[in-house]
Amino acid sequence: MAKINILHLQTLCQIAQLGSFQATADHMYTTQPTVSARMRELEGRLGFPVFHKRGRRMDLTTQGRELVQQIKPLLAAIDDVIHTLDDASHASGLIRLGIAGLIGQTWFSQFITAARTAMPQLNFEVEVGQTSLSVSKLETGHLDLVFMATPSLTSDRFHVEPIGSVDVMLVGSPALVGREGDQSAAHWLELMRSRPVWSLSKESPMHPILAKLVKENNLRIKIDICGDVLTLKELLRCGTGIGLMTYPLIESELKSGELIALKGAPAFPRISFNAAWGMDQSQTVIRKLVALARTISTFQ
Repeated sequence: MAKINILHLQTLCQIAQLGSFQATADHMYTTQPTVSARMRELEGRLGFPVFHKRGRRMDLTTQGRELVQQIKPLLAAIDDVIHTLDDASHASGLIRLGIAGLIGQTWFSQFITAARTAMPQLNFEVEVGQTSLSVSKLETGHLDLVFMATPSLTSDRFHVEPIGSVDVMLVGSPALVGREGDQSAAHWLELMRSRPVWSLSKESPMHPILAKLVKENNLRIKIDICGDVLTLKELLRCGTGIGLMTYPLIESELKSGELIALKGAPAFPRISFNAAWGMDQSQTVIRKLVALARTISTFQ
């Protein structure tokens, strides 16, 4: 038997309910010849008639009536499944998330709390790591959604939506750079020449900002690299060097005086963070999570 598709069965049930091919065509936003063709295909594939014509009305044959009785609950069950999948509050399953360390240290716990409230049947597997590695895993399908500084992502491969941006600033420990009010005693350029300079890894969006600063000011210095943002903050706080940091991560240290801005340092471009996910991902659940992230994010 040739295959029967769901459209054949949906059309059959509509004709049984509405009583005519034309009414069914109007209801299904198609034409009467199309409906007639579907029924010819269905009867040909079944091997028996499902309707007989009485005047302008189409009545079910005995076999047609039995078929409708059997398939109507199945079509209703399919509709229920589709509705459930489209309703994020009923979503279940595992969401694999890749996030930037800064997000993990700021608003991510509030995001998870809100996501569990909105979609209590979801489970999460969270990876905190470098942008390049997370993007690679997104491309290969090992992550479903990332919250990262991802300026290189293109919309033809991913959906990308902004979730805010943050300020970056040159800072150091007062024990290393001195203090003059709320800034270092020495000028930033003098400190860059005379103190060790730290940076996150080359994959970090902050590294090219710092490298550009070094190049534009003809600084003949070597930059030390640290791959973990919390370790880098601790290195700077303990006076092992100066470095470029995102403001939200060091806000409390700036207020307590453990870290201080370098005097005269130039204004740096803000770092933008985005949500990104593959084109083939569930739009309802992922977009609900992205909407929550945009609402909860403390980034401007």
